[in-house]
Amino acid sequence: MAGLEIYFDALEDCATKVKGVANQFKSAADEAPASVGASCFGGLEGFSDKLTKAVNDLEAKIDAETRHAQQNLTKVEAAIHQVVGNIRRTDRPDVPRTEQA
Repeated sequence: MAGLEIYFDALEDCATKVKGVANQFKSAADEAPASVGASCFGGLEGFSDKLTKAVNDLEAKIDAETRHAQQNLTKVEAAIHQVVGNIRRTDRPDVPRTEQA
């Protein structure tokens, strides 16, 4: 691939940064608070149960979105490693590609 400059270190650095962000999302999802009970809100004249449900529903949605973000970032990291491997195989097909962890 004459004339094409590939900055493998930049791609690997990008993959490393993506992995770090993915791990932050995983940590956030793993540290989700316990479910909230109506007693947390005291006597709000019949609204404690509704508020409890709303807070727990919101937390469940945040948890799902956080886990989804982490999973997608993990896929991005793998895709970057795949791109690097594909380019290296194309550029030097006689050299075996090493797998990235």
